[in-house]
Amino acid sequence: MPPSLPTELWKTIFRYATSADAGPHPGITHAKHDAHWFVVFENENLEKMETKFALRRVSHRFRRIALEFLYEFVSIDKPHQGEKLVEMMKEQSSNGEDGPCEWIRFLFVRRSSARIVTEILSLCRSLKGFSWNPHFTQTRPKNWKAAQEEMIQNIPTNLRFLHWNERVPFKTFATFLQKASASLQNISASGVQAHRLHQHPSPSASYPCLTHLHFDDPSLFHWLQAVTWEMEIPSLKELNLSGLHSGVEFPRVFRDAGKSLRVLQLGRHVHLMPPFLSHILDACANLEELYYHTGTGDGYVDDTPLWHSDVAHMKMQKVAIYASMAKHMAVSMLLHYFGPISKTRFPSLNPVIIYDSSSGPLIPNQYSVLMRRVSEDFRSAEISEM
Repeated sequence: MPPSLPTELWKTIFRYATSADAGPHPGITHAKHDAHWFVVFENENLEKMETKFALRRVSHRFRRIALEFLYEFVSIDKPHQGEKLVEMMKEQSSNGEDGPCEWIRFLFVRRSSARIVTEILSLCRSLKGFSWNPHFTQTRPKNWKAAQEEMIQNIPTNLRFLHWNERVPFKTFATFLQKASASLQNISASGVQAHRLHQHPSPSASYPCLTHLHFDDPSLFHWLQAVTWEMEIPSLKELNLSGLHSGVEFPRVFRDAGKSLRVLQLGRHVHLMPPFLSHILDACANLEELYYHTGTGDGYVDDTPLWHSDVAHMKMQKVAIYASMAKHMAVSMLLHYFGPISKTRFPSLNPVIIYDSSSGPLIPNQYSVLMRRVSEDFRSAEISEM
């Protein structure tokens, strides 16, 4: 029989035993950014479900305490799960007892109707994070657009973490972001739609708590330039942009984010050329990590003299590139490409990492090459496999 301890102490113990390693406050990790934070957070919470169920079986008292933790994180990947949860929440709401309406903090949905999800959202009283990542085996249901818009209108406006991966009109999405601007800390969005030939005015808003922002869409830079979207993001630490771009500067919406930015990730369709790199280094004085893709469809690092100019940065600690066929790169190629990076111009930069973005049976999973500076520059770098 478990020792007789105060309930609050047991809750603290349960919290320690069931908390995921990927907490709801992702920080600057100085590690490989190959996994989406929301994916990692979901997977680690799902792994803790077995512990939560085991605690319920210990005793009647443990069952009552563990229920609160069991519903703290809810993942719906089958339609009937959402339907059952709605019934339970409605019953709890009518009898006035504590239950899932108060306990649910994070809701991750893959397979459920927009109507059911809307009902769940409207019943949640303490929701902190919401992930909408629907998977369809067939075509989208009828009235899908209207159903999604109603769903967005029911997301609590004190939300802190939002992952949205479905087509949605820019105006609808931006309207919600403005309403939730005071509390949002982490936004990841894909599928936001805006016509690049039309201006899409949106009221300005301040996002004082926003630290992590991830926009992933092929037409990202087109619609960012098409919107008159004034964002004040004084606390932004990590920015991930993935879209077709060959310009020389950030979209105007991010021009003021450079002072606080620590990590910048550029997707595979962003063509990082010397003028754009120079703009990034000038605009982001406190940047510590830069991730970008390089090379052409047939592999290898391209021959753009990206680091051969007189660019400099005092606080950059890590540069990482994604390149196909990295496993087969010649040492001479790496030394030529990164060699000019000197300790004088980049005193804090060490190491440089090349991640292999290829896939196949002959390429080890997570294969990468590590370059460490051992002299004034990287022309004589120590190179090893990871």
